Amino acid sequence: MRRHFICLSRLVLVFGFLSTTARGQVSRKLQPEDLLAIRDIGGVQISPDGRLVAFDVTEPANLHDHARSRITNIWIVPADGSAPPQPLPVAPARKSTPRWSPDGKYLAFLSSAEPQGNAEKAAQIHLVRAGGREAEQLTYEKGGILAFKWSPDGRMIAFAAKDMTTAEEQRRIQEGDDPVEVDHNYKFTRLCVISLADRKVEVVPQQEFQVNDFEWSPDGNEFALRISSTPKLDDAFWHGRLVIIHRATGEIVRTLSEDVSPWEGTLRWSPDGRTIAFPQFTPKRIASWLALKPASGGPARYLLTDYHGTLRGEQWTSDSEYFVAETEVGTKAELLRINTVTGEVAKLADALADASEVSFSGSADGNTVSYLCEKPDAPNDVCAITIGQAPRQLTNFHPVLAGFRVGKAQEITWKNNDDGQTIYGVLITPPNFKPNESYPTIVLVHGGPIMTWSTGWNEWGQLLASHGYVVLLPNPLGSEGQGWKFAEANLDDWGGKDFQDIKDGIDSLVAKKIADPNRLGIGGWSFGGFMTAWAVTQTNRFKAAVEGAGITDLVSFDGTADISPTFLKIYFLDSPFRRWSTYKTHSPIYYLANCKTPTLILHGLTDDVVPVSQSEVFFNGLRLLGTNTELVLYPREWHVFTEPVHQLDVLKRVLAWYDTYLK
Repeated sequence: MRRHFICLSRLVLVFGFLSTTARGQVSRKLQPEDLLAIRDIGGVQISPDGRLVAFDVTEPANLHDHARSRITNIWIVPADGSAPPQPLPVAPARKSTPRWSPDGKYLAFLSSAEPQGNAEKAAQIHLVRAGGREAEQLTYEKGGILAFKWSPDGRMIAFAAKDMTTAEEQRRIQEGDDPVEVDHNYKFTRLCVISLADRKVEVVPQQEFQVNDFEWSPDGNEFALRISSTPKLDDAFWHGRLVIIHRATGEIVRTLSEDVSPWEGTLRWSPDGRTIAFPQFTPKRIASWLALKPASGGPARYLLTDYHGTLRGEQWTSDSEYFVAETEVGTKAELLRINTVTGEVAKLADALADASEVSFSGSADGNTVSYLCEKPDAPNDVCAITIGQAPRQLTNFHPVLAGFRVGKAQEITWKNNDDGQTIYGVLITPPNFKPNESYPTIVLVHGGPIMTWSTGWNEWGQLLASHGYVVLLPNPLGSEGQGWKFAEANLDDWGGKDFQDIKDGIDSLVAKKIADPNRLGIGGWSFGGFMTAWAVTQTNRFKAAVEGAGITDLVSFDGTADISPTFLKIYFLDSPFRRWSTYKTHSPIYYLANCKTPTLILHGLTDDVVPVSQSEVFFNGLRLLGTNTELVLYPREWHVFTEPVHQLDVLKRVLAWYDTYLK
């Protein structure tokens, strides 16, 4: 549940209030189609010598072909900014996930090339010489490649691939003899290795577990694996182990942690082979600490336990003495250089990156770092910084946005009225905003709950601001960006102090005559959907709400979601069968009779993170009670939507819903 709202875009002509840009061009409001026309930049990878940066560019959606996914290609740009970016001139057309060989002479990447033999059209590893124009397909895995990493000596590539349906299983399906035995016959993700000398693929033996992440040892003889006993998200998220295995035999030679976390840090083996860095759960198992543990076993030591922000990811420098790291502080991303012995932190640059993912890559010596750099008024571009120099922007993929009326985003703070805790958030004001003139205001609550909003580009926020709304993006208690203790402080208290933080943020905007108290809206996805449902059942101050894939009944959610039962057991200290009253009093559905707010409910039909029944029960209840509501369900969509036509539909409905009730 660590995702933001759905990412969307495209260009169309629109009528509305007109203003003039600094260059004399007529600017116009953003429309939902405009957001689907924006290129998506990601996957930055700098070459080991720090000279070149490879990255993914996903082209705008084709709204006339709903079955066709967006095309992603790889681009290359010099890290010193001496030349403009260019697409990698190599077939096939769809390429992503670039990875430089350790010597920088080759670039491996994933591509959905044409099938060969019994291989399906799925992502396979390809290889091209740096500066070359012909790529070789290395793998032909039926189900495709999920992740891959070069061996330190550059002679092998390890990759993760998922078990596929066997011929016998397929025969039984065709004959209708296919009952599903729950908790049996799992399809695991397994680790394989391809030798570049003879192109032979070998499955690492003895893998009766799910491989969730992996890292080579510097000598290439072992792997560090984050594994779980099943592929279910509940086990992968909260019941992972960190183990060391022999590459040749698959034997687990030692277990380093029973509490390895999948977030707030990355699995990294030091170049000198002595230390493994990984995120480890804190005792409450909500947030994480960065653990450094001897690769041979022994006690761990922890870095950044008193840090005032949240670690996103880290990368060793070649001398094994420093990390280059990305963190979130308040609502701003920072690139840091961290002494792995003393814990001393030196800031390299403000990244303004998407807070939901790791978005940087350092050269082998750590002296040059490439990273994604958002702006409040534009999505990701690629930037770089060399120690001792100023940051430099290497790409400019969004000049078209200069012709649109976008909002001004800035970090703001306020106090919780009960305990005085400082709360961070982002305020987006509409174009031509005038002080002391109250505006219709919409609060957008992030997912998680352990996530955060950043001051970078926000699709929903900018769309709404362009249409005259003030938008508040609060990071209430339980969010990241203020240290691990703050992230855990909503334990057993969903809808308590975290909701108070949100209300206090609204009140501060009302007091400053920014927000119109009679035209307030709220919305959110995932945990943000929960908080939206909670808000409209606790108060009638909101005149419109959009609830996306939200939890509305903790008891039934606990028994049906793929991330439960551990998820709620962690936050509410035990299962609902021993804490009925607590689960009930923190569920929006039990206060539904209080709701008078018109509520739009959106959900994907294949969502197993938050099952669609959570939205259905909320909708049916509102309808029976006579409250204005609509439920829209989207076929084939999971917790995060991927089909452009559906993404566009969501944006149109969201904007229309708020316009109907707030203007």
